[in-house]
Amino acid sequence: MKASKGKTAFCFPGQLQEKPIFGNSHPLREDCHFKELLNRASSRTKFDLLNFSFGGDEKEEDFSLKLQISAYFLSMVHFYRLRAAGWIPNIFAEHSMGIYAALAASEAICFEEGLFITEEIGKLLKREGGIHPGGMASIIGLPLEEIQKICQDLNGFQLAIANYNGSMHFVLSGEEEGVEKAISLALSRKALSATRLAFKTALHSPLLYSLREEIVEILKDIKVQIPKVPILNHWTIKPLKREEIKDFLSQEIGRPVYWIRCVETLLQEGVTQFIELGHEATLTKLMRWVDREAEAFSAGDRLDLSLCHSELVSESKGNS
Repeated sequence: MKASKGKTAFCFPGQLQEKPIFGNSHPLREDCHFKELLNRASSRTKFDLLNFSFGGDEKEEDFSLKLQISAYFLSMVHFYRLRAAGWIPNIFAEHSMGIYAALAASEAICFEEGLFITEEIGKLLKREGGIHPGGMASIIGLPLEEIQKICQDLNGFQLAIANYNGSMHFVLSGEEEGVEKAISLALSRKALSATRLAFKTALHSPLLYSLREEIVEILKDIKVQIPKVPILNHWTIKPLKREEIKDFLSQEIGRPVYWIRCVETLLQEGVTQFIELGHEATLTKLMRWVDREAEAFSAGDRLDLSLCHSELVSESKGNS
């Protein structure tokens, strides 16, 4: 196997933005890890990934919750795929609810516990969205000062910066009406794009602080182990300690994600390869806002397991 010149970070994304489609000819349908985890998941949840893939639309019941569970499941599939292909990460980075898969991959919790946490917190978010409709918007092309000004100009809608994804890429979160107004205001101020995300709750905003005690209750029977791979905390930008993990999980849906700080810190510490453990390429694209020269790809775009570690490295360099 070809040795890496630098360190490798496995990056775990949050919720999917679109429903994953798995036709009969999709490569993952025959993947042993995909089959094994489908079987393990079936004993723990009523959610059926393949039925979700083939049926309904964005208006179907529990659509956002199903996207959350799908994202967790697929991150774990890709983690096992890459590990079997010879990849050995030095550190994990997590974005938003990607923390659940990062914890399971690090063996701080098991796959089934991660699935349970994902589904139960997802149900809380669904309930909260029904009681207090909220939303999120991705805004690209405006600096931080302009984003802060939009929040100030729309004072009263409880808007907050949920994700710091790049120097010109942010996500706003808050009341539904406020998010719609923020999109219009951002576009009028020459944003390159301003679009709604799939969430129907104000994720990563103070509006969700009230859920903390309920999350503590969800986690009460989970026994957290020391992570076998360090997981970068997206607030402190330091590795999570075992004794911090439950508190982190109880708070993280109400606090912002400082993704740009995570990436900049990893680069400073010698990480040269960023591998997204997801079905889409959300974090891979975000990398381009921070460092266009960094090697980055999504495991969801590399489904041919005949490619070994060194071949994937070579290919990712060619596509940078």
